[in-house]
Amino acid sequence: MDNKYEIGYGKPPKDQQFKKGASGNPNGRPKGSKNTYTLLQEILNQNLEVVENGKTINISKKAAMLLQLVNKGVKGDIKAITALLPHMLFADAKEEENAIISYQELLENTGELNKIESDTGDEPISI
Repeated sequence: MDNKYEIGYGKPPKDQQFKKGASGNPNGRPKGSKNTYTLLQEILNQNLEVVENGKTINISKKAAMLLQLVNKGVKGDIKAITALLPHMLFADAKEEENAIISYQELLENTGELNKIESDTGDEPISI
């Protein structure tokens, strides 16, 4: 039996293989490097000077983009309306959900919820 190691496809020379316990990237990611999400957040949070109704105001780039999208939607731009509509519906549903929860908390704090439950004989309303 021949003990000689055969070099070929998928069989690199022994001295060039990864050493046990050593990382393939010993220096790791450089400190201070930022991923795309972080860079995008920094850019969107930068402030711009915008003239609105004759006044100069400072707003973030994110707010400026939303403002432009809403203004285009108001003018009838179908693409802008299509982009905004799902977010508007979600915001409305979230607002309604918060209102229901607030009302329920109000009833619990004043003791009215127990009175309503005893009057109807029903189980408490859970949302």
